[in-house]
Amino acid sequence: MDSPQALDFVRRWASAMTRTTYVPLERADIERQLHTFLNRLVGALAAEPFSTVVATDMGRLLVEGHFTGPDSLGSTTALLGPQLLDEPRLRGVDRLPHKVVALLGELAAGYSVALRDQVLDRQEQLNRALLSAKNKAERDLRASETRLREIFAGSALGIVISDVHNEIEEVNEAFATMLGSPQEALTELNLLDLIHPEEIDTVREYYARLLAGEVPRIQEYARFTDPSGEPVWGRISATLLFDFQGGPRGLVTMVEDVTDQNLLQEEFSRQTLHDVLTALPNRQYLVSHLERVLARAKPDALITLCHVGLDGLTVINHGLGHTAGDFLLREVGSRLTSAVRGERAMVARLGGDEFAILIENTDETPDAGALSAAISSELTEPAYYRENGLAVSACIGIVQRIARQIVTTELLRDADITLHRTKSVGNGQWSLFDSRQDEVHREHYRLAASMPGALEMGEVRVEYQPMARVADGEVVGVEALVTWDHPEVGTLDHAQCLSLANETGLIGQLGGWLLDEACRQGLRWQREFDDAPPLVINLTTDQACDPDLLRRVRRLLDETQYEPAKLWLGFPAGAVSRSDREGGENAALLRELGIVILISDFGTSYLDLHCLRLLPDAPVRISNRLLAELTADPCEDSVTSEAVTAVVKLVHRAGRTAMVGEIRTAEQAEWIIELKADVAQGPYLVACTDAETLTQALRDQRRG
Repeated sequence: MDSPQALDFVRRWASAMTRTTYVPLERADIERQLHTFLNRLVGALAAEPFSTVVATDMGRLLVEGHFTGPDSLGSTTALLGPQLLDEPRLRGVDRLPHKVVALLGELAAGYSVALRDQVLDRQEQLNRALLSAKNKAERDLRASETRLREIFAGSALGIVISDVHNEIEEVNEAFATMLGSPQEALTELNLLDLIHPEEIDTVREYYARLLAGEVPRIQEYARFTDPSGEPVWGRISATLLFDFQGGPRGLVTMVEDVTDQNLLQEEFSRQTLHDVLTALPNRQYLVSHLERVLARAKPDALITLCHVGLDGLTVINHGLGHTAGDFLLREVGSRLTSAVRGERAMVARLGGDEFAILIENTDETPDAGALSAAISSELTEPAYYRENGLAVSACIGIVQRIARQIVTTELLRDADITLHRTKSVGNGQWSLFDSRQDEVHREHYRLAASMPGALEMGEVRVEYQPMARVADGEVVGVEALVTWDHPEVGTLDHAQCLSLANETGLIGQLGGWLLDEACRQGLRWQREFDDAPPLVINLTTDQACDPDLLRRVRRLLDETQYEPAKLWLGFPAGAVSRSDREGGENAALLRELGIVILISDFGTSYLDLHCLRLLPDAPVRISNRLLAELTADPCEDSVTSEAVTAVVKLVHRAGRTAMVGEIRTAEQAEWIIELKADVAQGPYLVACTDAETLTQALRDQRRG
């Protein structure tokens, strides 16, 4: 059994050893091993005959156990001496001091021999490792040289090795092939001799900066010249080669042939900035050119922009095919260029059937009228395509402005708005930008652009206007109308909302929303009032001809259980009379569902008469465009009033109900009575109102 004194000694011995060196063992393992050493030493001292072999073995084990710090041996002997002399288990041992000294001396000798052998072994291992590393380095060097030589010879990149003065020492086959010269001939030249003359100074500066240490490498594009003088585009990457002292010995330049890529890039840039069909500059190029023109122009220089829109290109495309249309577009591009030859001008194709001409005015530049005449004259001259003489007229919107007043985007927009306004007048027209009309058009387009958001935010609502029988004033129907409560411009009526929706293509969504909202309100009236008036909804031409109209209405009736006979849908006469549209078919199918079909917008075309035959017994609503032309006193407006009178008589002769709107004055109301119209509506009779107010009026009417 070990004494507490022995255990305490072992802990002190372990602490001393771990302070002098790192031993890759846990503390408990160290103490366990030292405890074994102590017990073996005690056993050796107590044994007879006395032998120091155990001490020699312990010295070796200490070295093998990594107890080899600078003070490890000294600490061990300093601690073991007193401990062994005071060890209780050794009391009575003869000549104990002598034996302890002999034992410790042998431990030190064994320790020294083992440590020497370990050092020699490590030196031998190091020598073998150094020799192996040297041999491996030589092999790797030879392999690396072989690989580099293979890379140099077989690389697809051109490689040039030159001295610090750019005198070529060696080139690979790829570089020689790139320039179309023998390798031997290239090694007699300076690298700069191969650079295109326009870029020699630039490339020389690149290499000078590299040699001066200003940049670690060169990565740039450069043009080389082959023996025939043709340029060869290359992407160069150059770096320094150093000698053993670390100084620059030469240069290695790698060159990637990017001639094909450069040609493709130039073609891509050309296609990006030019119209593929006509090869004219496109809108992007026009904008950048305009910005360059403004940058160099004098502040008071006059700039003219003509926005040209062709008339009737669709006719040619549909009649003779798009190949003929493409031929004509190319011809127009050429003719427009001829029309402004002699001017500092750019002709561009903006897309579709629209072109633009940007002119930097001089004293000889013709005025807007003469310029338009010259353009029109060029375009109306026939161009022959497969024995067909093709020609088109064009509408032209012209903006002339002083350079200092021009903002690029505004100039293009003003020209576009001017063309749009010109097209509304008719074909073959031209007009000059008008700032007053521009304000009106800009406001109109601004409202049109914001209308989708207004519909989403609930600013657009449905109002209702009763339609009364002229004979007795009884309400025979209620028309659903769209109203927009705009936060800035106020209330916009139904006609204004439809006009704005037409501009942005929102008309289909708006019409569908109106149909849904109105039918749901009509259902509420139907449930509350047994004799609820029919709901009248006038469809737009696009709605009337929508192939999905029948499905939409049928779904709405199924969802709401609204009585079909209480729904009156107005179909524009123009939508019904055209055989190439689906308006007539939609009207007939909806009538089969029990819906009452009105013929709306009647009386603006002789084709409207066809509707009377297609839709027997359908009530007829006189066009608001006709009625809006009436003066406050129709009796004083013989032309318009006579036209309306004739249309009403025609409707009566066909045995139909004649409906009129837009009644705004007392005189118009009296005239309608004399006219014997059957149904009338308008602000003078009953103003538009919301559903809640109209519901209350219907309640009051029934109580009265």
